[in-house]
Amino acid sequence: MIDKTSSKRSELIFVACMVFITQASLYLYPGKIQAKNVIPPKASKATNRGLASLYPGDEGIERDPRVLFVDDFETGTTEDIGARWGSISKKQNFKLSDCLHAGSPGNQSIHISKNGHLFTHTRGVDTMYARFYVKFHEKIGYIHHFVHLVADRTPTPWPKGGAGETPPGDAKFSTGIEPTGRWGKFPPPGVWNFYTYWHEMKTRWGSVFIGKEEQIQPGRWYCVEVMLKANSSPDKADGEQTFWVDGKLYGKFDGFRWRTTDKLKVNSFWLLFYNTDQPARHNKDPHPESRVMEVWFDDIVIATEYIGPVYGRPKGGKKKATPSKSALLTPGLLLPEPGEVVFSQSFEAGPGNFKGGSVSGGGVGGSKAYAFGPNGLWVWDAYSTPVKDSTTIRFKLKPLCDAREVTVLIWSKKHKDNCRYRIRGLRKNHWRDVEFRAIEARVGWGMKGPSLEADVLDNIKLIFQGKNTDRILLDDFQIHQ
Repeated sequence: MIDKTSSKRSELIFVACMVFITQASLYLYPGKIQAKNVIPPKASKATNRGLASLYPGDEGIERDPRVLFVDDFETGTTEDIGARWGSISKKQNFKLSDCLHAGSPGNQSIHISKNGHLFTHTRGVDTMYARFYVKFHEKIGYIHHFVHLVADRTPTPWPKGGAGETPPGDAKFSTGIEPTGRWGKFPPPGVWNFYTYWHEMKTRWGSVFIGKEEQIQPGRWYCVEVMLKANSSPDKADGEQTFWVDGKLYGKFDGFRWRTTDKLKVNSFWLLFYNTDQPARHNKDPHPESRVMEVWFDDIVIATEYIGPVYGRPKGGKKKATPSKSALLTPGLLLPEPGEVVFSQSFEAGPGNFKGGSVSGGGVGGSKAYAFGPNGLWVWDAYSTPVKDSTTIRFKLKPLCDAREVTVLIWSKKHKDNCRYRIRGLRKNHWRDVEFRAIEARVGWGMKGPSLEADVLDNIKLIFQGKNTDRILLDDFQIHQ
């Protein structure tokens, strides 16, 4: 789960994640539209006003117990906004703006140019509604990826990659509300659609769900609301996803078995504006060089019930909401905190229970460390603890070679196979703090099999690819219940 890094590394993770999405984008795979039960566009109608109707001008809506997260961008700088969301990428591309929608109860919105994201978390819920106002520049081009709702069993402060990978049913599912040109059928930015990943999708590149095909007008503010509802039990296919535009139903799709465990909840919101030249090519844009990739967002509310557009005006004419903060910033709110230490090993007094390598200098702060080669290191039967959501493995790694990735192997008595976890993005001669939950280790080379959940953790092995003379240092190893 949390792989502790600097903000610079978070930025690198975003770039790597986006490159992966670019390479495996659904735009490359025409015809991958997976139909579910759909309310046809002609059935669209105005929807009841929802929670917003109870709070004129959204004033006080953040205090409603059904509301999970609010930000109207009226408070703080862009740095403050990124801090309370938990993750901001390309913050130099963000600025506060006086461009407002007609019903705005505030004085400013947030503007993103080129590329950038805000990413946050709420407490986990079975049904999430997310409402936001959005306006695209009059000269907008085709957009690569846009706003997502995510269910993640082991959330991190930064968004995870995953394009081209079918997520396990007990680990993750997501849907994005995105503009699409439909291969040039519509001028930019196109029409709204869902871009969806879950464990039963028919193609590993995700699935597209098209609602009402009404052209998005650049330069015009829209109120967009998205609902993602998990299936009521692991064996039922009664999950849903729905979206509204300006309070009118544009697309409803049901019959999903999003998850295989009730422990997987919807808990993440990704305000994403991601652009490459790929959509312009695939939509045969005749003037990509003239496009201005800019967007405005405002009045974000996330809740467990339908919200609806801003209704009426605040008592004072304008208002400033108390903005929310990421649930990950409150320890134990979204994930159980790691339990007590059941095993720890530094190497000042020797290798202890570790085998396969040797004690070396160069540890953290001038201490001793444990050096190992490509064949790996291991420890067996030095500890034993049942695997729960809180069970956490922590250690530090420092490659003395060009190894970029280390694979963790944990033998599962339950599955009679190795469960794997991969640590990527290592840098030569740089220490890396590693922390992950034991339930993230999964059977299979692709880590798509069952996890260690409800197993017993009593062993671990670390290996990497390299020359026989290559070495990586390990230090400060801990197992938490």
